[in-house]
Amino acid sequence: MTLIRRAATLDGRLRALPLVLLLSLAPGRLAAETQLTGFAGVAFAGHTEDSRGSYGGALGFMGDVVGFETEFATTPDFFGRGGEGVFTENNVLTLMGSLLLATPPGVVRVYGAFGGGLFKTRLEDPNQLANIDSNDFGLNAGGGLLVALGDHVSLRGDVRYFRDLQDTDPDGEFDVDLGEIDYWRAVGGITLRF
Repeated sequence: MTLIRRAATLDGRLRALPLVLLLSLAPGRLAAETQLTGFAGVAFAGHTEDSRGSYGGALGFMGDVVGFETEFATTPDFFGRGGEGVFTENNVLTLMGSLLLATPPGVVRVYGAFGGGLFKTRLEDPNQLANIDSNDFGLNAGGGLLVALGDHVSLRGDVRYFRDLQDTDPDGEFDVDLGEIDYWRAVGGITLRF
């Protein structure tokens, strides 16, 4: 019985070894910088007929190289401005979490971003014949840069690609495919760092 216990203990220690090695390679400072960003810019290409204004905000936590952020953005009149088509009231909203990989801290930091979350589209017909309100899962990928203006303020530029995912065959099985809506977004903003 003692031999079995020793084997189980050794097996548990061997399984924990990769985690211990990974933590030992991590930098000594585990604290992350909090970043609060307000941004505005344009959504373009993909399913937008023309470029459309887009704005929002992000709350992120950035370590020396790896970080995470949650952002909310809206693009009003995504499918056309009032009077240009059937849908006079319309927009695309995104609420996404993204993994960030950045260059080490300095005056200029370049980063890449990849994430997913809520991709909401709303189209409203003034005659109430065809209203669409869709909540889908979406993906985003892109990157940008932060230029420090001081210890607590940076300028930020960001370009990302957004795409919705949909269940094209709602038969109760988990089968997701690329959706109908995609676009690029380029924004700039001010980041407060704490």
